Formats: sequence, structure tokens, C-alpha cells
Amino acid sequence: MSVEQSQGTMDRYFDLMGRGADFSECYSAAATWLVADTGDIVEGAAPVRDFVLALHATMVDARTSKYTVGEGFAYLEGDCAAEESGIRTRYCVAYDLAGDVITAMRCYGLGARRIP
Repeated sequence: MSVEQSQGTMDRYFDLMGRGADFSECYSAAATWLVADTGDIVEGAAPVRDFVLALHATMVDARTSKYTVGEGFAYLEGDCAAEESGIRTRYCVAYDLAGDVITAMRCYGLGARRIP
């Protein structure tokens, strides 16, 4: 997978997310989201989408500090404030890509945010 293909997949993903559209089409059917801090795993395109939406709802003033795309991967670093406390937390999300979909994501730094 070329850097250009990876970039196109991530651009489509963030575009759909930013427009409030169903971004789960950017996930493989067996996509996974790992909360690295706790070991919790969410599996499947729709459950991962729902988890990401619920997680974003708890994040106030999210800011991206670094974003890197390579051959079959992407990394996003940033920070946000917790809705309930306002305390800022740094995080990193690692994306694995294949073809034109995201196959796996690992999130580091937001483990304290449990989503039902």
C-alpha cells in the first residue's frame, strides 16, 4: 500500500467524520479498536464507529499536534480536555490500513475513559 493510498483512505475517513456522515465504511468488517491502557477491544465496523462517537463526545477542545501517514499506517497525536474535569490528556491513535480501509486502531492515553 503506497503512502498516497494510505493518505487517501485517511482523508476520506476524516472527511466523513467531519461531515457527520457514517465513517464506518472506512473500516474493514473485522476492524478493531484497542484501548492500550486497559486492554479493552471493540470489534466490528459498526461497534468501532459507535465507540469512537461515544469517545469523541467526552473529549472537549481536542487538538491534533502530530499526524503522520506512511505505507499502510497512520499515527495521530493530540490532546483534549475531559468533559467532566477539564483536565487535559495527551493521546495517540495508531491506524493499520489495508487496501482502502482501516483494519485496526490502537489508542494510547485515553484508557480512563470507559464507554458503556
